[in-house]
Amino acid sequence: MNWNLEKGINWEKGAAWIRSQLPDIYFHQEVQPGQLDQLSELLGMDGYIAVPLPGSSNDNAIFLRRNGPLAFVEEYEQSWAPWHAPANIAVKLRDADGTLSPRQVSCVSGHACYWSADHRLTEAQWCSTLAKPGWIGIHFWDWNSYRIGEGGPWEGYTDRAFVANRTYIEGGRRHTDDRPDRELLDAGYVEMARQAAQHLGQSAALNPSTGYRSRPGRPEGLDHCIDRGYLSAELAPALTSFVVCDTPRLRRISDHLPLRAEFCLAELRTILHRPAQTYQPHDNRHAGTGNQAPSPVRNGEGM
Repeated sequence: MNWNLEKGINWEKGAAWIRSQLPDIYFHQEVQPGQLDQLSELLGMDGYIAVPLPGSSNDNAIFLRRNGPLAFVEEYEQSWAPWHAPANIAVKLRDADGTLSPRQVSCVSGHACYWSADHRLTEAQWCSTLAKPGWIGIHFWDWNSYRIGEGGPWEGYTDRAFVANRTYIEGGRRHTDDRPDRELLDAGYVEMARQAAQHLGQSAALNPSTGYRSRPGRPEGLDHCIDRGYLSAELAPALTSFVVCDTPRLRRISDHLPLRAEFCLAELRTILHRPAQTYQPHDNRHAGTGNQAPSPVRNGEGM
């Protein structure tokens, strides 16, 4: 599950609904100060929150089901971020006998900068660091930007600040900001909604996730899909379903709709037990061959 739960306003109702869905992992944006422990208790999950940065109190977090199939391995502080730091943990799949998969999945919950297209591009470019050959990652973000071919037209907006926030200047004119989407696809990621629509016959997976609340200076209508999930191409065969959860109740709780992705456990197990050729640096200073280049190793993983 993924949900940008609007500034923690209805966080208790949101947490109760998420708990009813029984997710194994939950990506959450806009966690407020002091809410992590309470959210963890209401969800019945263990929470991992991003390192706080100056300037905003809306933080990103990831929650894991206690004693579920995904086991926490390590947490990474991404304090380089220009706005909100993404939450980033690594997990492994727990088999029935309690052993963990040899390969791990890098999980990222993020909230891209709403006021700077350049910051959003930087945030998307960072995601490519988790797309190296043999690495496996899942990203859920509020991207505050659009898929290729979506967003705009902007003529109906009198909220000029919003238009400036969601576009970038190139060649002397403004363009709808789809650069994060382009960057992630170019890095080799697969967007889950596209995968479900194109290969699983689930066209509703592409439904908008926000835009249904009236905002001064913006046209009425549900026409934005800024909440999106991406995964490494190697994981794509395991995806069985992707849904933008949309009910009147969920619209009342937040200005974003939750996303739900389901995976085939058997296929996921196959992938995470499959040997992978990856690069892992090592120190040759004591080997007497100082000019020898590090060689690839099997099953080495980073973040």
